Amino acid sequence: MSASGAGRIRAAVSGRIQPGPGGVTRLELFLDLVFVYAFFNVTALMSANFHPVGLFEGFLVVALLWRCWASYAWFGNTVRFDRGIMPLVVFGAAAGIFVVAVTLPVAYADRPGGRWGPLVFAVAFVLVRLVPVAVTTLAGLNAGDRPLFARRAWLPLCVTSPLLLAAASLPALLPDRPPVRLAQVVLFTVATAVDYAGLAGLGSGDWRIGSVGHWAERHSLIVLVALGETIISIGTSRGLVGDPPITWSVLGGSALGVLVVIMLWWTYFDLARFAAEQSLRRLPGGATSLVGRDAYALLHLPMVGGLILLALGLKHALSATEVSTAGRWGTGSVLALHGGALLYLLGLLAFEKRGFDLVGRSVALGIGLLLAAAPVALNAPALGSLAILAACLGTAVIADRTVFAGRHRRLHEAVAGTVRRVTAVRPHQLFLDLIVVYAFIQITVLVTRQPSPAGLAQGLGVLALLWWSWCMYAWLESVAPRVSTLVRATVLAAGALTFVLGVAIPQAFSRVPGGLPGPLIVVACYVALRALHLAALFRVARGDPVLRAQAARAAVPTAAALALLVGATLTFPPLGRPIPPATAVCWTAAVVVDLAGGYLTSARDQGIRSIGQWPHRYNLVVLVALGEGFISTGVALADTSISAASLVTVALIVTLLAALWWTYVGTDRVLDRRLSQVSTGPRGAALARDVYTYLHLLTVAGLILVALGLTTALAQAAQRPGAPLASLGHAALHGGVLVFLAADQLIWRRATGRFCRRRMLGLLVVALAAPATAALPSLASLVLLAAVGVAVATTTSLPAVAPPGGP
Repeated sequence: MSASGAGRIRAAVSGRIQPGPGGVTRLELFLDLVFVYAFFNVTALMSANFHPVGLFEGFLVVALLWRCWASYAWFGNTVRFDRGIMPLVVFGAAAGIFVVAVTLPVAYADRPGGRWGPLVFAVAFVLVRLVPVAVTTLAGLNAGDRPLFARRAWLPLCVTSPLLLAAASLPALLPDRPPVRLAQVVLFTVATAVDYAGLAGLGSGDWRIGSVGHWAERHSLIVLVALGETIISIGTSRGLVGDPPITWSVLGGSALGVLVVIMLWWTYFDLARFAAEQSLRRLPGGATSLVGRDAYALLHLPMVGGLILLALGLKHALSATEVSTAGRWGTGSVLALHGGALLYLLGLLAFEKRGFDLVGRSVALGIGLLLAAAPVALNAPALGSLAILAACLGTAVIADRTVFAGRHRRLHEAVAGTVRRVTAVRPHQLFLDLIVVYAFIQITVLVTRQPSPAGLAQGLGVLALLWWSWCMYAWLESVAPRVSTLVRATVLAAGALTFVLGVAIPQAFSRVPGGLPGPLIVVACYVALRALHLAALFRVARGDPVLRAQAARAAVPTAAALALLVGATLTFPPLGRPIPPATAVCWTAAVVVDLAGGYLTSARDQGIRSIGQWPHRYNLVVLVALGEGFISTGVALADTSISAASLVTVALIVTLLAALWWTYVGTDRVLDRRLSQVSTGPRGAALARDVYTYLHLLTVAGLILVALGLTTALAQAAQRPGAPLASLGHAALHGGVLVFLAADQLIWRRATGRFCRRRMLGLLVVALAAPATAALPSLASLVLLAAVGVAVATTTSLPAVAPPGGP
């Protein structure tokens, strides 16, 4: 790297993260989205080799992947990712992590017809792993007073990298040799041990935590990511085709699975997350680094590993709920299900002891109950074993509110100050957002099942309702004077209902023989979601006549829309008949009335008490939609060999998604400045209503269409790289980018009073290129869109001050 390049990295490093609440940048969240898919794909590796050795192989990959993520968590705690040339470094790392994610199922052996998958995985992993240490070394962080850190950081990498590369080369050099797999496992084991020995060998003088708040928040977010991966595993246990019938056992198993995840969420985020951060803040410098390393970088590994194992068990449980599939459930599945929860609780118990010197009584109770119930669970069917797990965890959580209520209350009072300092999106909010990831994936499944304009319209209609429901819960959190147990429980219940709705989305406009009516499930869940929201809103509004009046006015369009949806369900035709016009009219009218409710109740009725949290919440849901793009495109490579064309396509996909995200970030900065001018009065409420609740719907719709198109492009690149994209994929890809850029310009116009000429030029280029590239190879379309996206994201100068004129 040139001297000027190193200097620009030093410029990024000069803006260290200062101690304080939060501090996780948007680029760090973007990077974590790619890790979401990587963790998600570990279950695919384990499922393909579901035996003790295969599970051990999977855990080795989990450990390596976690060590990689932990190095980026420390990297982000030391360097501002959004300064200097660091955005380019982060996006390059994201591309490498995505390659690791898509090649993870072939980390040990490629699929039939391929030989180089393991080597691609190892090379990508080694390069990604080297980035944090290389950049900090080049920036001069380790020069002068810290040369020992450089040596200690590089030494394990110099050992693990050759070991991983050697293990990956064996299948290609010695194909069809039985000892090869054993040799690979040995090399992976030694590499993992050396990597963690290197982490444990760093002392307080070598390894420092710059911001305790950032460190704790980053790890809490990755636990949420793992919980979200568990939710997605539940939903994808029956595949992503949408055709299997939805039965009572499927719904019951899904509900139990979500309940298990909610209970595990509660054990970490109710108290432990904040108590550990508060305790870490009070320690002296050297002890802060050592306890932070042990409690977070090391002891969070069994928690995340337990959640991944639990996700595997839930996937097996939900695929064995029917009589015809009960044979898939066995001892190994029970051990994965209950063992995953047990490993998570053991890790949490160790984290609490090391983090704030306390043995959690409810966590210990949960461990004891799981061990006592193991003999019964081993002989129970899938649903019975899942119910036993939910009962054990539920008992442990309830014990905190009953048997251990006094101690639990005193601990909450002790950490109240730390809880108030967390001004970013709260864990239960992001938990709901992660469930929306799965619902978004199911919308693409719905459109794929019916690749036609009617199918696209149906998908967008469901998206509009799902989006509006999410917006109403975001509004509830914004107007609530405090985050009470009622609000948290309401949001978690909304997450469970959203998940069940997501299960039925592919069948929202059809009936499958042998299953429950999908249209009825979707409408019933949506009615319950909106009714739950109104009930919580009226409860929160007690003693506040202004808020109560707002809730009453909001209830009118809501009731009308729900009545229209019920009418659509009542007029839905029997199996095998087309949808009548009356049903289509009722659905369309329900969507229009529901969305129009924001204007029917006027801007003043959407008052926002936390103008700082409101934009951050919508930023995260856009990130969720981007994450859906990564997950859905990665699924396209599930059963294909890794090829050069697919790797090039992966690089272009990451480039396009990164460019779209950076474009959105630039516009959001302009919007933040405008919101700071109009404050939280009626003008601020009107601006927030227009750009967030309405125009962000177009942003998310564009990203979902892009995800649909990218899925088609990646699947085709693996099979026929020289062929043009299928008509649906081409229309979705170009149409999605068009919708996204159009939404960006409308937001820009609403915030500044004018359009951005350069971005309008990019929009025009995409519109003209859509028909011109229809007959070109799929890679040509991706190259063009990625180039336009990069140009739009990097060549726009942001206005210094938003205009003072009112909306």
